Amino acid sequence: MKKNKFSIMLLLIIIILAAFSSAEAYYKPEEYRKSLLAIRDVERILDKLEADLNQAQNTFRIIPGDKITSELAVIDNSYQKMINSYQNQNDSDVELEAQKISARGKKLRLEIIESKPVQLRAFWLDSGTFAELKGRAGVEAFLDQAAEANFNAIFPETFYKGMTVVPTSELMVQDPGFKSWQEDPLQVLIEAAEKRGIEVHAWVWVFNENTAGKPGRILRENPDWANKNRAGEIVSYHNSSWLSPANSEVKKYLQQRYQYLVKNYDLDGINLDYIRFPEEYRGSFGYDNSTVEAFKDKHNLDPFKIESGSRDAALWNQFRENLITEMVRESSEILRQLDPELLISADVIPGREEARFRALQNWSLWLEEGYLDFVLPMTYTENLFSELSSWIKEDREIIKKPLYAGISVFKLSSAQVVEQMREINKINPNGFSLFAAAHLKKEDFESLAAGIFSKKAVLPHQNRKESLAEMQDFILQRLNIIKEAGKINNDDLIKIRRFLNQKVSLETDTSNAEQGLTLSQFSAANNLNISADVMEILVSDFNYLDNIIKLY
Repeated sequence: MKKNKFSIMLLLIIIILAAFSSAEAYYKPEEYRKSLLAIRDVERILDKLEADLNQAQNTFRIIPGDKITSELAVIDNSYQKMINSYQNQNDSDVELEAQKISARGKKLRLEIIESKPVQLRAFWLDSGTFAELKGRAGVEAFLDQAAEANFNAIFPETFYKGMTVVPTSELMVQDPGFKSWQEDPLQVLIEAAEKRGIEVHAWVWVFNENTAGKPGRILRENPDWANKNRAGEIVSYHNSSWLSPANSEVKKYLQQRYQYLVKNYDLDGINLDYIRFPEEYRGSFGYDNSTVEAFKDKHNLDPFKIESGSRDAALWNQFRENLITEMVRESSEILRQLDPELLISADVIPGREEARFRALQNWSLWLEEGYLDFVLPMTYTENLFSELSSWIKEDREIIKKPLYAGISVFKLSSAQVVEQMREINKINPNGFSLFAAAHLKKEDFESLAAGIFSKKAVLPHQNRKESLAEMQDFILQRLNIIKEAGKINNDDLIKIRRFLNQKVSLETDTSNAEQGLTLSQFSAANNLNISADVMEILVSDFNYLDNIIKLY
């Protein structure tokens, strides 16, 4: 049945595109009126749609064939009506049909985007947006929108600036923005999310304690806890004040509040933010008394007297980096004692080496040592290719545990958000998180639901059996499309299917040498006769599968 659907889709695409692809397809009227501009706008939209459809066909994309062919037929019909209206000098109908085609064309371009089957799809829910939901009804409506767009995880800002979203207690001080709530905001969110199959990972601040250019609540009450630069200043370049990671009271204070959240709420995870020093190139920090004295005790050196670029400077950097790693390790151990199934993640500077250089944040070590389950590199950029590639692709080749790219919604239009997600899907399809809910508009949710999130996705870490089954079905669909296009012979198809079955087997067979091969290695060993362009697509799919298998 699937084969027939794909064949029909391709046939109809070819027929309809033929109507738009030639120079003669552009309408050439005998007289020119203003409404002709609307026709030309539509024709440009159809050109873009044609390019997208051709690419989808050439890359054997898994997309909803019946729906797309139906939409193409409607668009073709509207185009003919528009031309007839122009010929009959009914300019208002020309504009009306042009608007219909424009809306359908834009939506169809989204529907042509492939939706991955196993993927983290998350967003950070900032405290301001959270507070504005005002109660259970607001949360339910908001999460309905998220669920319709097939999000499967949320990172609600839960502890920040010495405040929290939960009711005031001995350890917690509730943000005044939640004073009108009748119920516990976090509990309401967890209950509503669970009904919709959405995970909740509490987003908590670590060493940044305020972003207003002055000490926040924690440092007003505990001024000796401040991290400082060489001049004794406590405010970093972006108006943030920071806590000293060398101060044992600071760590105790923070860890007690994280423990409170895990003890009292059925959370899926804890998401650590600002787990680092302020960025070094904007002014070095760590010159508070706690850090300086700890370094003196350990190395018998005064950091104020260390020269930049010296061997002692490297020692000083490593010492400060180790302070951050120690906080991650201790927090991980403490929280997992409370809940062994708790997922612990961190929002990190993108690029594993860049993070160490910029913020003394050795997150690749944290993953390697098992302190974290995954990281979210904050790939906040408008540069679609070079930065994303260097930040994600290069690290993905080395890091075994999940990397979920953070995307800066606040910097991008809805179309740019989708385009970045498509690019990330090419190099790291395991998933992403959007920053932040405050910048997500209704249009964004609708665009995601129509295209890149059109199908539900299994969370990579949630269910091994289901994840592997979804990946197997996904790759089999791809093989069927390639077979229908006549781009693979039966013998090679059977070999790849057998190889796929071995890959997704829940039992590791140490006697089967093929099970651990990549597709490229398997192809070379079995002399597969597959073109380079087809092999490139299949290798990408199998690499995606291999990354999912690594999680288990």
